[in-house]
Amino acid sequence: MRAFVVILLILFAIVTNKTSNIKADPSLLACANCLQIMPQTATQWNRLTEATWAGYKNRYIYCGADCANNVGLVFDPSIGFQTTSEGVGYGLLMAVMMNDQANFNIIYEAAQAILFDPSSGLFNWRANNDLNINGFGSATDADQDIAAALVFAQSRVDAGDWQQHTTLPYDKQAESLIDAIWSSEIVDGRYILPGNRFGGGGQAITNPSYFSPAWYRIFDQFQSTQRWQPVIDQGYRTLFQSPGSSLGLAPDWSDARGQSSSAYCQRTGIEAAKCRYDMFYDAIRVPWRIGLDCLWFGDERACEWSRRSANFLRGLPDDQFAIMYTLDGTPIVNYRDETMIAMWLVAAVAASDPSLQERIESQLATLGENAITNGYWGNSPESYYNQSLAWFASALLSGDFVNLFALETQSE
Repeated sequence: MRAFVVILLILFAIVTNKTSNIKADPSLLACANCLQIMPQTATQWNRLTEATWAGYKNRYIYCGADCANNVGLVFDPSIGFQTTSEGVGYGLLMAVMMNDQANFNIIYEAAQAILFDPSSGLFNWRANNDLNINGFGSATDADQDIAAALVFAQSRVDAGDWQQHTTLPYDKQAESLIDAIWSSEIVDGRYILPGNRFGGGGQAITNPSYFSPAWYRIFDQFQSTQRWQPVIDQGYRTLFQSPGSSLGLAPDWSDARGQSSSAYCQRTGIEAAKCRYDMFYDAIRVPWRIGLDCLWFGDERACEWSRRSANFLRGLPDDQFAIMYTLDGTPIVNYRDETMIAMWLVAAVAASDPSLQERIESQLATLGENAITNGYWGNSPESYYNQSLAWFASALLSGDFVNLFALETQSE
């Protein structure tokens, strides 16, 4: 009987009801500096966003034995169906933006039961397919994304869209997690550690793609604090001091001055490939995280960074366009996938560059040809990471990825 009930809950969770009291008009997006999306364009992206969210759930959450018998975490086929806190953060953000409380709660409860470390108040960063922790310690980007998703979930509750979680209230858990991030992953009130087991005081090594200024502003608003501005200022200082700043290019890893973190990596035995000083698969998220700060809050540094990225892209030939680069703009790959296109698309949107946006948007739409029938972007669903980042860009264009906290506040 219990198994039958679980199956019913999973089937219910796969169906999304997007009716919401705080559903945004796609032409507004609850931001200070937004593009205007034509209704027909938003409708096109809405179909792609819904189809790929459905496919995402089927492939990475409810994939049977590969997903640990549908325990509720987000699993990554590219690493043997292990699960990460990063995946939890992405899954929760998707679910809350899609007004999908059933799936939000399933991911949330599984993460609390399996990945959460009560001694730190943070989430262990990885578990294997047997649900044993094999990546102890936290990943700051994931903790921040989870905290932001919980704030947005509370906004759904406050707006009357969702019921409060009975045993793990969203607001209380968000408060605790934000405080734990501040205590264990922020140093001297300004430097971002990549995780709570990293040394270097946030100065010897940091990951620019973990810098999430839009989340920090929301954390301050949510908690009625004024502590995150120095973190925002330092994060922008790191970006603009890096040698790729004139082109709007950020490195995967750097120190707090925007220079290479190779000395820290050599000293601590981290292999060079994991301390990469190019714009590769970590830093490709920077246009998204910085773009949100421009679009939602109008920070001029964020908008200027996005404009620099857009200016760089506009001057490139097709074979070098919207891929990954060294910090002087030299291409380092000879292919283009949904991850790159999606993240550069956010930069074009934030830069208010309609022609560049149209150029990149058409490429992402082409990669979405599999989405309606097969539920994934591009030629392969192997990488949950690629699928997640493509979804974020699509959801921005469909009007689904919005600042729910601001919308809920405006509706009061």
